[in-house]
Amino acid sequence: MDDASFYTVGHPEYFETLRQVPIQPVYSDLLRSVLPSQWEIVRSDIWLQVRSNTSTLPAEGFKIHLSSSLPLALTMIQRFVPVCASADVQFKIVADPMFHGFINSKRYPRGGSGKFATIYPPDHDNFLKLLAALHEVTKDLQGPYILSDKRYPVSKVIFYRWGGFHRIRELRFDGIHRMMVHAPNGSLVFDDRMPYFKLPDWVADPFPDTPEPEEDSDLLHNRYRVERVLAFTNTGGVYRAHDTQTDLKVVIKEARPHTLIWGPKKVALDATLVLKNEYVALERLQGLSCVPQPVEFYQEWEHTFLVQTYFDGIPLSSFRALDDFVVMSRMDDLEAVSRFTQTWREICLHLLDSVDAVHLRGVIIGDISPGNVLINPETREIVFIDLEGALLSDSGKEITLLGTQWFNPGFRRRESREAASLSRFDDSYSCGMLLYNLVCPIQSLFELDRNQPIFRILDHFVEAGLPPQIRAVIQAFLSGRPGEARNIAESWRLPDPENFGVSHGALAEVRMGS
Repeated sequence: MDDASFYTVGHPEYFETLRQVPIQPVYSDLLRSVLPSQWEIVRSDIWLQVRSNTSTLPAEGFKIHLSSSLPLALTMIQRFVPVCASADVQFKIVADPMFHGFINSKRYPRGGSGKFATIYPPDHDNFLKLLAALHEVTKDLQGPYILSDKRYPVSKVIFYRWGGFHRIRELRFDGIHRMMVHAPNGSLVFDDRMPYFKLPDWVADPFPDTPEPEEDSDLLHNRYRVERVLAFTNTGGVYRAHDTQTDLKVVIKEARPHTLIWGPKKVALDATLVLKNEYVALERLQGLSCVPQPVEFYQEWEHTFLVQTYFDGIPLSSFRALDDFVVMSRMDDLEAVSRFTQTWREICLHLLDSVDAVHLRGVIIGDISPGNVLINPETREIVFIDLEGALLSDSGKEITLLGTQWFNPGFRRRESREAASLSRFDDSYSCGMLLYNLVCPIQSLFELDRNQPIFRILDHFVEAGLPPQIRAVIQAFLSGRPGEARNIAESWRLPDPENFGVSHGALAEVRMGS
């Protein structure tokens, strides 16, 4: 599967069916070998529907979900399928390893992630019997926690929720179908699939929780009081919290085990390992002001947490949209161009200092893009965040998990896409595109049209009055010459606003000189 089709697998708007994507026969071949001959296997998008001629399917009820890590998927099939076949119960499984990895991955919707298999018991008695039988054959297996469900007691892979078995759809005003179920009075109500366990009002939990003693503390790790959620993905949340020991703000990053982040050549990496890589990088960079400081790395319950210092800033992707900074639509306003140029140069110099400091510690950042660089709007200080893909050189040995394939489209030079490792050139190129992005955020377009000259659009702004030094600095970065970029930026004496215009001759001189 190429990069474009891999992206479309998860696109929420433009691709409604995945049945055209070819599947590997790994799971289907094993299914046929363990099923009775009269059972039927039918593909439906990313699923393989499995049923016999006599199995029944009620409208709704308690369904059973099985989760599985990728390495244990074949073992899971060998163990649970005979149980379902013996009970004559319909089920479905993810069609192949690629789709399996995708539903366990970071970008998959949290309300549906982790469901390797769905089993449809014909009634409540069979539901209870199946749970017990399935637990006997899967009790040593592990998989991701299915957030929309409740986990069967003492199991790591068996979950259940109440919902519809048949697809009853309602068309919304925006053209999206939503799933419906029948209420006891026969009316249709929304089958709410949230990233937490929720039963309809009329359904009782067959395994109610036993009351737990109230805890004396509402703190994470008996230390951190969460103040707000900064982000949620399927691999875990990012939270701002108050450290009660130091009385400082901190950021807490969470990793859920068996959820996946894609690494080089679409190798799936456990989110906990990726978070560990970031912690190791931050430890190496400890003391530098351009990265968060590691506070603690620990496990609580089944999740892993990285605590780091909080930086009071905003992403460059937000900063570039501020009224006082935007320049694209204000090239006829010399005051706006002057203000933009001054700020752009400050950011450039901070960027140079910060990247140099990181490289001196033997670390290559690898993923420099507008969303991963924070800036304090007042001081112009910058901080690199999300160093999961950083590469560490230790006595000549490179230490990394994600490597060359962890980047934002448009911010990695094409020559290094398939390289075995990262280099400082890669960080230099990313910085050049970052600075280009502050002028005009079009870097993703370079991925769609790879024959597009990179400077074609930037040159229009230079011709309209943007100082040619901006182009020269960016070109130096993109060519892997950050020292030259520094010389230009440091020796650049900003002219008065009325002298900002540049002649075509001056522009040509800059082009030839760079």
